[in-house]
Amino acid sequence: MLKTASLRVRLKPTKVDYFSMHFQHFKSQILPILLLTFLASCSTKQVPDAKTQTQALTEIEEVTDNAGALSAEQHIELAKTLDTNAAVGELLIATKLFYQQEDYSKALWLADKTLPLIDKNIINDNHEKVQLVLIKASSLQQLGYYAESHLQLNQLEQYAAENRILLTATYYRLLSAAFHEEKQPISALNAQLFEFSVTPANTQSQQQITNIWNNLQTLSQWQLNLLALDKAPDSKGWLMLTNLANKFGGNQAQMKYHLSIWQKKFKLHPANVIAKQLSTHVIAPKKIKNIAVILPLSGKQQSAGRAIQQGVLASFANDETKSLHFVDSNTVNWYGLTNDFTTLKVDYVIGPLLKSNVDKYISHTSAQTQSQNDGLLNASSGLFDINKAEDILNTSSINQGKSADYITAIDSDSAIKSYLQPTQNNKAIDTLLLNIPAKASLTRHHTVLSMRPEDEAKQAATTLSRQNFMHPVVLSQKNIVSKRIAQAFVKQWQRITGNSIEVVYYDTGAQMQENIKTSLSVDKSKARITKLKSRLNQSIKTKTRNRRDIDMIYLVGTPEQTRLVKPYIEVNISEFAEIIPVYASSRSHSTQTDYSSNSDLQGLTFTEIPWLLASEQNSELATMSQELWPKRSDGLSRLFAMGYDIYQLINKIPLMQQAPYLHHWGQTGVLKLNENSILTRSLLWGVYKKNRVISIAME
Repeated sequence: MLKTASLRVRLKPTKVDYFSMHFQHFKSQILPILLLTFLASCSTKQVPDAKTQTQALTEIEEVTDNAGALSAEQHIELAKTLDTNAAVGELLIATKLFYQQEDYSKALWLADKTLPLIDKNIINDNHEKVQLVLIKASSLQQLGYYAESHLQLNQLEQYAAENRILLTATYYRLLSAAFHEEKQPISALNAQLFEFSVTPANTQSQQQITNIWNNLQTLSQWQLNLLALDKAPDSKGWLMLTNLANKFGGNQAQMKYHLSIWQKKFKLHPANVIAKQLSTHVIAPKKIKNIAVILPLSGKQQSAGRAIQQGVLASFANDETKSLHFVDSNTVNWYGLTNDFTTLKVDYVIGPLLKSNVDKYISHTSAQTQSQNDGLLNASSGLFDINKAEDILNTSSINQGKSADYITAIDSDSAIKSYLQPTQNNKAIDTLLLNIPAKASLTRHHTVLSMRPEDEAKQAATTLSRQNFMHPVVLSQKNIVSKRIAQAFVKQWQRITGNSIEVVYYDTGAQMQENIKTSLSVDKSKARITKLKSRLNQSIKTKTRNRRDIDMIYLVGTPEQTRLVKPYIEVNISEFAEIIPVYASSRSHSTQTDYSSNSDLQGLTFTEIPWLLASEQNSELATMSQELWPKRSDGLSRLFAMGYDIYQLINKIPLMQQAPYLHHWGQTGVLKLNENSILTRSLLWGVYKKNRVISIAME
């Protein structure tokens, strides 16, 4: 006996039928061919290799026992003996049986072929169409075809809107899975919130609530801001609770106080279960006393290392509970680093900064390397001890087969084993790395502060994709960093919208002008004007026109290049066309110029760290920095802010590891620890307006 859990679909009359097809009137001729084709395919059709499976749905209507004890194949055979409408009913039952039996390939095939045959003569035709599309979408996901499933769901959404059908939890669950597979966590969580809201109260589960909370914890601050714009059911309470945990999760007293206020405001909110857990969740701080900071304090990167060092010292502020030990990465003995740390009783390490040194650090402080070094030391101490060597020779005939305490590492199986398989009792020290290693693997002792420009581009692309821009263009300088930013922006845009973006790379000087003209099709307009003038014998007044399909430009370049490129873009925009908004990365912004001379940059909107936005920076720290280093470049200012943040993070990271929801509001952005032990940043947005820069809310 098969139990049922029917799909709840509320229908209202309408004249539109999205799934109708022109050959539907020939259903009686198509049906026999369909049956013969399916019966033949059942014995020959190959099932695609299944990829990641999703949980089978319970809202797709199951067949009840009133359908009899027939198999899916028998229902298909029966359909051949019935009139057209009755035969379609049997095919519907067979489709659902195939799905219940997890024969997703056959369920998908039969659902696809049966769907066009449903017309107004079929009882509950709209309901049955929704059932078949859900079976198709779910079966595609079970077989690993998430993109195709998403297409089916988009069609179903349109059909539901046209026919005023309320979509169910099954639809949103499938939609969330599709977005998750496409690495769109904001949209995936938004769909998950809708799923929970339309799930009947008596079937809502604690696991659903936990899953929503866990997914909220994975989002960065800018992603949470975008989620708030979607205004999913109950999202206000979820986001307010998340914000409390982000800010006060490291202080139990403050957390309890703010939670009590939240609970009074959201008495019936499903997240009350989470609020109770948070009120009792105790996280223990880590006692840190001696800190080693590995930076390039000499050589070519000395200025970068010194800027970070100054930021660390500014944040340190003569903290009597801790001691700082600065190590020059250009002169350090990597092989003896662990022993040096042991002598200094170092219990936390910051750095190194350069990728190559990060790999060296991980390699020379790994448990394997430590064990090997200890093994070599043990071997050396016994191998060259003359007295012990003589004792071994003199007693070898008496103690054959027995081990002695002074046998060397070379002779000891246990020593060799420990050399090859290091024990857990190693000297690994918790470390905040300042760059992602190129080759070495991270361990549980490593955390990385990522300052990758690609992260900034992903935030910008995700945010701008919600501004209804349909045809953006990326203008980028021809250098390694700019290309990385441009490609990251393009990749993220395509992931979210499904549309590719044109990228125009430019050099300095005349080539820059020509590339911009080409990208805006101004050169083609001039060519048409020249051709027209050559055919006319009289003088005519003409104006060039730019292409009209571009509605946004994302600019990647230095401040100097931006000052040249942006006004040149505006000059080449026809007076008949709308102004094309220009957005940029933080590379386009500089604090070193007089804002009163920034008329060429008016309207330019860009991402930036709080430290370089006057209205957002730590004012006391900014005053001190300006007094001590008034001529510091923007690049070194970013590193100074980085240094300031990393010292603050030493005490915060152990708390973040215990409470993933905890964020840190720093001078380089809002920092969050992700599941890969990498600290990612949420940046702010600034805009040049009335000869000054102001911060604005884009999310």
